[in-house]
Amino acid sequence: MVTRKDIAEQLGISVSVVSRALNNSGYVDAAKKEMILSTAREMGYNREPAALKSLGRRNRLIILYAINTRNPFYVEFNLGVRDELERLGYSMLICLMPCRHYPPQDLADGMIFTNEAIAHQYLIEDGRHDFRPAVSASFGGYIQLPRHITMVEFDMWKGAETAIRYLRDRGHRRIAMVSPHPRSNPDARIHYWSAEMYGVFGSRIDDYFIEVSDQDRAASGRGSLIGGGEGLTELTAEDYFENGFLAAKRFVDSGCDATAVIVFNEEMGVGFCKAMRYLGVRIPEDLSVIAYDGTYLRRYMNTMLTVMSLQPYRVGQQCADAVIRIINGENVKNRKVSITEILEGETVARLTE
Repeated sequence: MVTRKDIAEQLGISVSVVSRALNNSGYVDAAKKEMILSTAREMGYNREPAALKSLGRRNRLIILYAINTRNPFYVEFNLGVRDELERLGYSMLICLMPCRHYPPQDLADGMIFTNEAIAHQYLIEDGRHDFRPAVSASFGGYIQLPRHITMVEFDMWKGAETAIRYLRDRGHRRIAMVSPHPRSNPDARIHYWSAEMYGVFGSRIDDYFIEVSDQDRAASGRGSLIGGGEGLTELTAEDYFENGFLAAKRFVDSGCDATAVIVFNEEMGVGFCKAMRYLGVRIPEDLSVIAYDGTYLRRYMNTMLTVMSLQPYRVGQQCADAVIRIINGENVKNRKVSITEILEGETVARLTE
């Protein structure tokens, strides 16, 4: 039986280069890769790894692995992926996770993951031996993947810095944060806020971090649902809007004296502002609010939300471009989207002396 070592000796190259070419698991010069694949065919190498299966044949289809198609953030991200793939002559198939039956690996030419948590889940479950070209988006993530795949990362640290500076430029010093995760969570939004605000609050910093806990969600009677009816939990997996309601009640009950709040994301910010109005807190007269994301959702508020844009459409485009370049044999390095932009609305007031 022909082995990879046999192919390497035939061509006078290393076994590791042969393995990378056969598995699509790392960069190999396009001409050299074609030579390796052709030699493998000629020598009768028959383990049929992904690269050999697709030699000379493309389906021009990319699978987008996602966990949420309802959140406006992912709606815009998915549109960015689709539009760029369409421009490049490819189609997109969305596979919602968690998934009991993954699509067959020979269905598509490559994969895009909406974040590294989804990439990690796929790679440890069905994708251990899936070496098709793959790209993952990242928004302040922190998960170590089982194998290297190309990342397109929004510079969340810079975005967090921009959001805090925006509030400080308008006179705010006591800036709280609202989150569905604990302060120990290493998400860059939380980590940067903690680093910046410790100098202001010191040992009282936890008084200004408004976390929606599992106990809050259980007590609400809605569990982990976002709202909109039963049966949405598995489909959406996230409950940011409902968490915004719960965070508003926790903020008011705590007596927090912050003049401004940074909310984990836009959907949670919309729920937070809506609940605050029910509770008699005026936005922005009594409390200024800024959130992360930057989607069409903010336009539908009575008071338009001010947001730190995470460029979801642009990141989606970059992911699509990167995976097609890898399919075409290019050496694609990790990318970082560093365009930070505040989309001004009506929820941040400028403090007077």
